[in-house]
Amino acid sequence: GCADEDDPYVYTPIYTIPEEIPTDDPNAAGYSVAEVERREDSPLAAKTIYWLGSSVTYGSASGQESMADYLSALTGCKSVKEAVSGTTLYDDGGNGDSGARSYTRRMVYGKNFDKSAQVDAFVCQISTNDARNDRLGKWGAMREDDEVVLDSFDTKTTLGGVEYIISYVTTTWNCPVYFYSGSYFGDSGVRSSTNPTGTNYGKLVNEVKKIVDKWNGLGYEVGIIDLFNDADFNAAASDDYYKWCTSDAIHPRKAGYLQWWTPYFEAYLCNELE
Repeated sequence: GCADEDDPYVYTPIYTIPEEIPTDDPNAAGYSVAEVERREDSPLAAKTIYWLGSSVTYGSASGQESMADYLSALTGCKSVKEAVSGTTLYDDGGNGDSGARSYTRRMVYGKNFDKSAQVDAFVCQISTNDARNDRLGKWGAMREDDEVVLDSFDTKTTLGGVEYIISYVTTTWNCPVYFYSGSYFGDSGVRSSTNPTGTNYGKLVNEVKKIVDKWNGLGYEVGIIDLFNDADFNAAASDDYYKWCTSDAIHPRKAGYLQWWTPYFEAYLCNELE
C-alpha cells in the first residue's frame, strides 16, 4: 500500500525501485499494465480521473502505458486519457500540434471527455513542448486580476491556456484540477535536455505554481503535482536506474512509470481524494 505507518490517514509514496539495476528491457512484458495486481480497498477505487496531456501522459516511450493506466489497474479508478504527443498548452489557431491538437482544443472538442460525466479529478500535464527554446515567447502571463470567466483568458498563450483549463474544468465538471510536471532534468549531465532546457522547464513549472496559488486564493480547488522540484522523489531514482528506466530526460519507460512515477501519483491523489 501507500499508507504511512505512523499515520494511516496520510499516504506517502512507496517506490518499488530495485536495488540492483535490472538487465532486462524496461519495456518488457513483466512491467506492463496487464501484470499489475489490483490493490484492495484503495481510496481511489471507483473514482473517475480525466488526464489531459502530451507524450508523457500518452506513454510515448512505453507502449502507450503511463501512470494514468497503471493507477487505474492498481487502484480500480477509471482513467480517461486525452493525450497526444508533441502538443502544447497554447493554441496558435492552426491545424497542427499547437493548434487543432493543442490541449485546450482537445479538452473542449475532443471525443474522450464526456461533458456530462461525474469526474472526481482532472490532471493536466505541464507540457515540455511549451518550454522548447523557440516557444518561450508564447508563454504570455497570468492575469493579475480576479477574473475567472472562461473567455477572458488568452488561449494563444501557454499561461492563458492554463487558466482557461482551470476555468473550463471547474465549470464543466466541478472537480479539482491538478497540474503535474515531469521529473527533474537539467541543462547538462545524466538528467539533461538541451531543448527544452531544464532551466526553462523549471521556470514554466514555477509560473504554473503562481497560477495555482492565485486560483486557490479565489476559492478554487487547484493543486500541483511537482515531480520536477521534489527532491525526495528525484533522489529515489539513482542515476543508473534513471538511465535504465527512461528513454530520455522527459519520457519514462514502463518500469519507470510502474516503479517510480505511479507510487507518487497514487499517494498524492489518495491524500487529495480520499
